[in-house]
This record gives sequence, structure tokens and C-alpha cells, in this order.
Amino acid sequence: MKIKYIDGKRFCRGIKAGAKKVCDNQDYLNEINVFPVPDADTGSNMASTLKTVVEDLSDDPNESVDSSSRKIADSALEGARGNSGVILAQFFHGLAKGLEERIKISTEQFGKAVQQARESAYEALNQPKEGTILTVMKDWAESIYQNSKKVVDFQELLHNSLDVAKKSLENTKTKLESLRKANVVDAGAQGFVYILEGITHFIKKGRIKEFDKQIQIKPVKTVAHTDMTLEDIKFRFCTECLIEGQQIDLKTLRRQIKPYGDSIVVAGSEYKARLHIHSNEPAKVFAYARKYGDLLQQKADDMKKQYLVSHNPHPSIALVVDSACDLPQEFIDEHQIHVIPVRVSFGNSTYIDKITITPEYFYEMLLTESHHPKTSQPPPSEFRNLYQFLLSHYESIISIHIPEAASGTYQNALTAAKEFPEKKISIVDGKSLSIGFGFVAEKAAMLIKDGKDHDEVVRGIEKFTKQTQLFVSIPSLKYLMKSGRVSKAKGLVAKILNIKPILHLDQRGMPQHFSKSFSDMSAVKKVFKLVMNFVKDKKQVRFSVAHCNDIQKAQYLVKQLKEKFGDIPITIMPVSPVLGAHAGIGAAAVGITWEI
Repeated sequence: MKIKYIDGKRFCRGIKAGAKKVCDNQDYLNEINVFPVPDADTGSNMASTLKTVVEDLSDDPNESVDSSSRKIADSALEGARGNSGVILAQFFHGLAKGLEERIKISTEQFGKAVQQARESAYEALNQPKEGTILTVMKDWAESIYQNSKKVVDFQELLHNSLDVAKKSLENTKTKLESLRKANVVDAGAQGFVYILEGITHFIKKGRIKEFDKQIQIKPVKTVAHTDMTLEDIKFRFCTECLIEGQQIDLKTLRRQIKPYGDSIVVAGSEYKARLHIHSNEPAKVFAYARKYGDLLQQKADDMKKQYLVSHNPHPSIALVVDSACDLPQEFIDEHQIHVIPVRVSFGNSTYIDKITITPEYFYEMLLTESHHPKTSQPPPSEFRNLYQFLLSHYESIISIHIPEAASGTYQNALTAAKEFPEKKISIVDGKSLSIGFGFVAEKAAMLIKDGKDHDEVVRGIEKFTKQTQLFVSIPSLKYLMKSGRVSKAKGLVAKILNIKPILHLDQRGMPQHFSKSFSDMSAVKKVFKLVMNFVKDKKQVRFSVAHCNDIQKAQYLVKQLKEKFGDIPITIMPVSPVLGAHAGIGAAAVGITWEI
């Protein structure tokens, strides 16, 4: 029997069928993921995008195609992940535009709508690349459009056009050099063909019980063979966010962020847009994006680190810290330390600590934004996703975090670790902050490098947390008051008396009042004196210095330390935004570690 029209219910079920086909084959899509970088996540990203779509769909028999397509477009934009996921979201956005005010559609009306969807997908990119998902979308849409003028049966129309899409998919091998060398088709294009196969099969068979189960996102298992080297990855972070505003100019935004990366996709509408870019400077990208509205759902995957983990030898133990750990990036990269970022929010816009908001931008915003920043720990789902990826490449994980008494980060890590009962994951309380935490992470990395086994490393870290200390000068309590860490009454008294508190860490790793001064610079000088008194009976002492947007204070402390101890190496670090939100501009600290 011919199917001459599609209503909203059938439209939704067809999309569900396509989504299930992708999710059933996400491992294969991950395996063949070569372009634009071999980070083995196209299948997971497309499955995640479509999972959001499916979860938001209903089976209302009276729903129109117009309503269904708008729901699909909105959900895809909300849940889009990765280059292919954002392009797919823009395709659905264009399709919804083409289906406006339609209760049900004929083949000819569908043909016109998919042409609009294809054009919309191309418009989302500054430089559309042929031989990718875009090419298959274009060839399939053109086949649908031409045949829909003479074919009134959706079964026949979709079946014939699917053959065109499959041929176009096979041709992607010859259009991109990286695909030709790896002898694979484009992963995003294959994912789109899977969607078409699922829809076509459903339209022909009309069965729903086969795909009515909950969609599961699977971990990456293997990666495609590729000749790409680490040096070929020019841009480090695969960065995304959702922008909500009133007058988002998508073309202008694409043009503004073009100098900061590649694989740029900006999809959506003037009210809601999804931004995707591969960039070495995500903070600069988001500084532009912030002008158009609130920034939500930020994501930044470190593609270089993913490549190193997937393609290079490494220890059997993965080391994880959160972004409250202040440690030079060079050391983090050399020892493949995996950093899970804490979130920093100004109003409705939420940033990824040290990635989409750097200390430079953070302290500038601290002075100019009307909202005081708030911090929030990474949710268990982020730990779960990271642990899942690492466990496919490492035998075990040691995850060190900001003190349990200071944040829910430790507890969320513990919750996520329980989801892998058969794997060895140790969650360790770092019992320190900032550069003190950095010393703890450094010790863990060196123990792993020296070949210590998992339990030896954990015992070594737990012992070493007693061998770090911090002394911090706070020029003003106003930031601690705003963040709720100090009462307004205490803050007012300190302001009246011009008190500059000096803090150190207790046994839990929590900052406590230790001393005070009555001028900003005298507080810094007192920190130095306190440090000298503290280390007088310590052996093999090492120092690190941190500051909140006040390099002069940090340099002063380094100068004083070197005058006493000679030209010893002392690292100067900016305090991470997540801690700077509480300490405030002008805070300065000396971190100390020693041997027992």
C-alpha cells in the first residue's frame, strides 16, 4: 500500500528509528572517525545528539508535522555534540523551517523542505568541506527533490534516494585525503546514512517495538588507523556552547570567531544558537559569543590529549585532578594529567574554568560584570564520561580533588566511580588548594612515572598531603563576603579597621585565619616572614607562588625567597578563576612543600 502523506506521529517515529540505527552502530562510527581529527567520538556525539531528540518526542496522534519538526530541531540544538551533531541540528532546523504550518505532508512538500534543510546545513559553516556529511546531505536532498515531483509514494521515494546517499557516502573515500589513506568513509556521513536507513525501514515496515527501548551511549573502544601525527592537530580544544539571546547574528559571529580556529559551525536562530569550533583560544571565542547572549552548556574536549591517550604509550594508571589544582600546563601535558574543570558562572552564563574563561578574562569580568561569580562542582555525569573514556585506555584511575570539606567535587567523583564496580578507581582528598594542590598532583605524577603500583601511589599521595602548606594574603574580604564564605558582619569590621587577613590551611586543607596586617603590602611582607618561620626546621624545601591578577606581588615574593635560598626554581602561577572568585583581585600566596 502506498504512503502518500506523513503526519506528525509518523514523522516522529521515523526520526526515532533513524536515531536507533545510529546508536546501534555508534562503536563503528567511532572506529572510522578520521576527519577532521581522529578523536574517535563521532558515533558517541551523534548518538548523544539524537538521544536528546528522542527523549523529547511524544507519540501524540494529533500532533502536526510542523509541531513535530520544531520539537526535533529545538531538541537537536539543545543536545548537539561534535561537528556532525551541530551540522545535523542545523539540518533539522532548516527542515522545520520548510515544514512550517504543515499538519501533514506530501512527497512534493517534503522534497522542498529537505532542499531548505540542505541549504541551511551549508550555511552553518564558514568553509563547507565536500566529502563529508554535507555532501551526502546535498546529494540525498537533491534526489528527494527531483523525484518528489513525480513520485507520490514515500516508500518508493525514500528507498530510491537512499541508494543515492549510499553511493555518495562511498565517494567520500576519494574526496578527502585523510579518508583515502585510512580507507574509510566519513564517519559523520555514515551516521547520516544510518539515519536514512532507519527512517526508510520504518516507513516500509511500520514497526515501533524494535526501537522503543532506551538509547544508550557507549564508550569509545577503538580508533581508526591514521597517519595523522600530534603536530597535525593545529587546534587543541573541540569547544561548544549554547547561546540564548534576542538578536544573535549567526553570520557575523561566524566571521568574528574565524581567526581563532577551524571546524566552525554556528547553527540555530536569532534566539538560540549552538556554536562549535576547534580552537587554541576558547576564551577569546566565548568573549565574542558572550556579546550575543547567555552562554550555556559549555563543553571543551582536549583533542591533543585524547590523541596522545589513544595513539601513544603511557603508564597503566590515569591521573585525574580538578581545575582547582594550579600547575604549569607544560607539566600537565608532559605527564598526561587529566583535568576535569570546575564551572564558574556570571549570571546565566557558565564557563569552563581555565579553558573558556582564563584568569585574564575572569579578573576583567570580576571588575566589569554586575553579577558576582558563582562556582559549581562538575556533576557526576562529567566524571562518569571521563572515567569511561580513560578506562578504555588505562588499567586504573587515581582521581585527586579539592578538599571534601570545601566542595562537593570529591563526593561527585566518588559517586561516579561507584558506577564502575569492577574497575580500580581511587578518589583521593588532595587536602590543599591552588599551588599546594599542584604539589600534590606533581608528587602523584612522579610516583606513577617511577613505576609505583596503584596502591603505592595512593599511599604516597595520602602521606604527602601532610607535606604541603599555603600562606595567603587577602587584600579585601569583599569577595569572600559576596561568595558567602565570610559573614557581612565580619567583613564590615575588617573594612572599618582596614584589616588584611592572612590565611593558611588546616589539616583538612581548608583556609583558616592565621594572622593579619593593616596594609596591603605589609600583608605580603608578613606572608614572607611567616613562610620563613614555618620552613626553618624543614628539609629540602620547595616553593611556588600564586597571585590573583597581581604579578608584582608574586614577583616580590619570588625575589625575597631567592635572596634567602639562592637562585632556586620557583614557579609563578595565576590562581585559577574558581578560587579567585573567593580570594579576589590582589590576593597572593606562597605554596610550600618539603621532605620528611
